[in-house]
Amino acid sequence: MPEIKFLSNLADITGEKSLIIEYDGEVSGLIDSVDTKLKGKDFKTTITDDAGKVKDFVKILINGNDIRGTGGLSSPVKDDDEIVIFQTLAGG
Repeated sequence: MPEIKFLSNLADITGEKSLIIEYDGEVSGLIDSVDTKLKGKDFKTTITDDAGKVKDFVKILINGNDIRGTGGLSSPVKDDDEIVIFQTLAGG
């Protein structure tokens, strides 16, 4: 089962630092599954925009690779994958 790690404020939003979930499919479906599992935590609305795309300041890594370079929301998630989701910080 894939392990999902939540970093920075996503750990606060989800109330979890990590989550192991039974899932086999694409990142888009994984986001829906996690959102369902975390009922009422605003997970999906925090990381995706109104069109369902990952917000610019959110990074999703599968085994250390940013999904933006590996197929985006269509990237496959396999049983032994490690997924890390976090919001990038900017400032000056």
